[in-house]
Amino acid sequence: MNRLILDGYLLVWTKERTQLISEFLEEKSKKVVSFLDRIHGPQERPIKVWTLRFVRGLILIFHPSKWNYFIHWVFVRQINGQNQVIRKVIQTLGENKSIFILSNSAGGITASALANLPTINGIICFGYPFKHPDKGEEGYRTNCLKDIQKPFLIIQGANDEYGGKEVPHRYVLSPCIEFEFVEATHEYENLSADDWARVTHKIETLLQTK
Repeated sequence: MNRLILDGYLLVWTKERTQLISEFLEEKSKKVVSFLDRIHGPQERPIKVWTLRFVRGLILIFHPSKWNYFIHWVFVRQINGQNQVIRKVIQTLGENKSIFILSNSAGGITASALANLPTINGIICFGYPFKHPDKGEEGYRTNCLKDIQKPFLIIQGANDEYGGKEVPHRYVLSPCIEFEFVEATHEYENLSADDWARVTHKIETLLQTK
C-alpha cells in the first residue's frame, strides 16, 4: 500500500459502519478466540462459531450505540451493504477517474459485482473465496465471475482452503480473469520473497493498463 501511495496512486479505503463494529467485536473477543483455538484447534467448528456469537452478543448488549449492527446482521446481507458503499464512493470520485479495486477474500465478491461499471479499469483480489471449506457450492460466490468484462487479477494461494490450483478448471470463468498462484493458504502466511516479487510485478502491470 505504501509503495502505491509513493508511486502517486490515490488509495481510498471504504468501510461501512457495520464493518467498523465488526472489527470492534473481533478485537474485544480476541482472548475468547485464542482460548477456543487452544481447546478445539484452529479449524472452524460449530461449537466455536456459536460460542463466539454468544460472546459477541454479550459485548453488544453493553454497547447500546452499536445495537444497529445486530439489526443489520439479521436483516441485511453484508455483501450487498458493502456493494452500496463502494458504489457511492465510485460516484463521488467522478467519471474522469481511472479506478482499480483492490480486494481481499469476500471483498472480491463485492468487487466482481462492480467490475463492469464504466470507470472501473480492473480488479485485483487476494484469495478469492470460491467455496467455503465447510459448505457446499454457493452460486453467489462464482456466478458473478462468468460475465466479467474487465481485467480481473486473482492472487490465489495454491493451498487456499477456499479454492486452490483446481479452481480455473472447476468453474466457468470469464476469459478476462487471470490467476497468479503463490505457495500459501488463505491467510498468505510466510509468503516467499520470490512469490511476492511476482505478485507485485503482476499488480504493477495491471495498474498500467488504461
